[in-house]
Amino acid sequence: MKGANNFRKFHGGIKDEDVLDFSISVNPFVPGFILQVLRKKLQNLKRYTYIEWVEELFRKYFGSNYVIVGGATEAFHILGWTLMEDAHVIIPTPNYTEYERVATFKAKEIIKVNYVEAKEIELDILKNVLETTATKLKKHKKIVVITGNPNNPTGIYKDYSTLLDWSLNRYGTDVIFIIDEAFIDFVPEKMRIELDEKIYPNLILVRSFTKILGLPGVRVGYVKSSQFKGLFEKYRMPWAIGGDGYTLLEAIVENKQNYEYFVRQTQQYFAEQRERFSEFIYYPSLTNYIVAKVGDVKKFIAKLNKERMHAREMFDFGINDSVRIGLKKPEDNEKMLDFLILWTKEMKG
Repeated sequence: MKGANNFRKFHGGIKDEDVLDFSISVNPFVPGFILQVLRKKLQNLKRYTYIEWVEELFRKYFGSNYVIVGGATEAFHILGWTLMEDAHVIIPTPNYTEYERVATFKAKEIIKVNYVEAKEIELDILKNVLETTATKLKKHKKIVVITGNPNNPTGIYKDYSTLLDWSLNRYGTDVIFIIDEAFIDFVPEKMRIELDEKIYPNLILVRSFTKILGLPGVRVGYVKSSQFKGLFEKYRMPWAIGGDGYTLLEAIVENKQNYEYFVRQTQQYFAEQRERFSEFIYYPSLTNYIVAKVGDVKKFIAKLNKERMHAREMFDFGINDSVRIGLKKPEDNEKMLDFLILWTKEMKG
């Protein structure tokens, strides 16, 4: 039955397929070569798919310090139960709420700090909190900083290399940075800073394929770390990526050029779409999602739902006057754009 109940809020979007769901931030496009191989996945569904088999092939093309995991969430859970144990965990805000949840598993202390000022991320704020926290650091204990880059929900992308250099020189590996790069593939390559895990033993990079490929139902991601590679190999679940994830990784490796071309085309597409929404973008996003300041969020969502559309409230991020909009295909974006224009006119009276 269609109606208000179809807009019950779950992490991961709205179930009703008749609703244009802008609350999720995944690519609306799936590359053709991926669809072709997924249709032929039966062979991998009928056997145990050892991660190590496809991982060996993956490392050949992408690098030796990569560890395949069952989505970024598995990586966060491993970190929550191991590296964060008895650690001081610093979480800049606003940020993906799962970071705090996994920190509650074992952390000695969770420190949240707002590092967004004047619509920008200020890493000096994070640096100051690090210095303060380090003064109470006992021997053999760690500080763990976990954050998203690009940031979720703002879409802001920052260069962390200077902060990493400073921290490594001052604290060595007593301070560990976990940087979630789930949305990095949406950032134009010319604007991206590649952090080398071989240079930074204090760094763990967590990435996902499913956002860029528009397949969040396939749980496959990877971790890059020179220092903690063995930790993930030890604690990850066997067969965690399943037949779907195994097939997806095989397809990426076997179609590496097609995959890279798809990523470049996707970056260009979302740059164009962000330009269309420029007058409504509150933070300077470089991703496939934007934040729009709408005032009365509950009223905005209620009216949007009547138009069979939905957007992401941001109350759990501590932002009460804005929504996050995951950009979609051009014709869908046009409907959201029209709604935002109408809403703005009504708010101005």
